[in-house]
Amino acid sequence: MHGALVKVLATLGPSTMDPGVVAEMARLGVSGFRINLSHGDRSVWDKMLRSIHGAEEAAGRRLAIIADLEGPRVRLGSFKPIHVGRGDTIRLSIDGDGVPVDRPEFFDAVEPGDEVLIADGRVVLRITGKGGGWAEGEVLAGSVIEPRKGVVIRGKDLPLPPLTEKDLRDLEYVASRDFSHVMVSYANDPGHVEAVREELRSRGAGHIRVIAKIETPRGVLNAGRIAGRSDGVVVARGDLGMHYPLEEIPWIQARIIREARDRYKPVILATELLPSMIDSPVPVRSDVVDVYTGARSGVDALLLTSETAVGRYPVEAVRWLTRIIESALRDYEPYRPPAAGPEYRLARGIVELVENLDGVLVLYSRSGTFPGRISAFRPGNGYYVGVPTVAVARSVAILWGSNPYIVPAQDYQEGLDKTVKLLEGELDGTVVMAAWSREQDYYHVRIRLHRGPQGPS
Repeated sequence: MHGALVKVLATLGPSTMDPGVVAEMARLGVSGFRINLSHGDRSVWDKMLRSIHGAEEAAGRRLAIIADLEGPRVRLGSFKPIHVGRGDTIRLSIDGDGVPVDRPEFFDAVEPGDEVLIADGRVVLRITGKGGGWAEGEVLAGSVIEPRKGVVIRGKDLPLPPLTEKDLRDLEYVASRDFSHVMVSYANDPGHVEAVREELRSRGAGHIRVIAKIETPRGVLNAGRIAGRSDGVVVARGDLGMHYPLEEIPWIQARIIREARDRYKPVILATELLPSMIDSPVPVRSDVVDVYTGARSGVDALLLTSETAVGRYPVEAVRWLTRIIESALRDYEPYRPPAAGPEYRLARGIVELVENLDGVLVLYSRSGTFPGRISAFRPGNGYYVGVPTVAVARSVAILWGSNPYIVPAQDYQEGLDKTVKLLEGELDGTVVMAAWSREQDYYHVRIRLHRGPQGPS
């Protein structure tokens, strides 16, 4: 099969504006690309989309195209960069008297004694005083403070609206292009996910999958409910590390993964997978161990961020990630959640049937729902799936073990037959063919047994 069990996703950015680089990443096994809408503009994003389309042609398969909303984040305003050192005093203000911060909610929430982290924690302040629209703090960890960097009060969620005006404009853009997924930043509750889904529906783009990024204390608290209402979950370790002591991140990561898995939803692990490769063509050993552990944690995909967006070695980062995943999955037996309801009992039964027969699994799906149920039970050898459209092929590309092919068909039976015929050269031994649609009251499983010289084997 052309696809790995655990998928590789990569973020585009200044380091990957060359279409040839993007195509090479796809040839090496990337299953989808993320465009971070926090950076760039529509002209830049359109160029990235053209590169992804070219990469699809180069790789001979469809790739997930993922938009990541900026979300309701507190940011610094515009000013000239300044360097601060440990022990310095910094004044933050809403009116620009000092370092500007763009949201008044920040000053309502911050209190003396709070730790404020800027630029992913490169600068840390302890607040020593506050007043109307301002706060002062002592620098505990210093660096260069630059405009538009994120600002977090450790351990506190601010009462921000789920979608900003920028998010609404960006969703209009997303709906007008061929994105397959949209990531919801700072998803704190199921209502946040539903707000994005409704905006997409109102723009005629209800087919786009909505993936929730869990990166705040409220998000962690509500992880199960959020997973239940979303089409997938991202464990966003960067922002989680701004709110929790770093030694707590591993168990939070494990908790979020389990919450998503128990609700049969795809889960993506992101941020600082191979940070040493931002400036080096070879990862350090601790990065390798982290990726190895992440691949064996039961996730559907691993997402490279800075490594491919701004790193010096994006192609090498993809190559190393695929190598480590391949090593991690040797002799790996993934967790399978209990099956609740006929849809999931059927899916788990098919996965176990294929493994008992040492066979190959071929599906046909019109919407992409059935492959998601199959992937939830982690088939050890993956599966092929015929789908009717490019959009559906892209939507299932992030799922554990999926290998989608575009097979237009009038019904499920024709779709299965055409998919098997298309794959005839790939199918060796026993083949299990399956399709399922509760909406159409359709269920079909067919087995083609491999017959050796002594009969069925």
